[in-house]
Amino acid sequence: MALEVLVDNKFNISKDLILSLKNAANLTLSEESIDESVVNLKIIDNFEMQELNKEFRNKDKTTNVLSFTNNDLSKEITKNIGDIAISYEFVSDEAKEHGKSFSDHIIHMLVHGIYHILGYDHEDDASAEIMESKEIQILAKLKINNPYN
Repeated sequence: MALEVLVDNKFNISKDLILSLKNAANLTLSEESIDESVVNLKIIDNFEMQELNKEFRNKDKTTNVLSFTNNDLSKEITKNIGDIAISYEFVSDEAKEHGKSFSDHIIHMLVHGIYHILGYDHEDDASAEIMESKEIQILAKLKINNPYN
């Protein structure tokens, strides 16, 4: 499994955090028995996130994370299962608001995004419970507290 990370130059993401993100992605996909796959992660600003949210979800506002599942024919060759965009600013503000560390919160957003790529959602209570339970289990293995408490 490979996580390809692209960070907007205005944000300082440490090599340790990049490694932690890669470890979280590896663990998540391993737990779901998905081998030899690639996920692209781009860490962006609120403006770019708002533009993506407007274009792809018809919501003219920023958000913390967006996921895009790769349904292209090239998937078999490239092993790319999808793309994730995370807003550095939104996640940073959210982490402060909820008393979480930035690194724990951005790792959670990555895990959350991967589960969206894998087809999970939180559109209703039953679906949300399944998805959140999976996230909580992965985060616990990464020594990150339950983000839903």
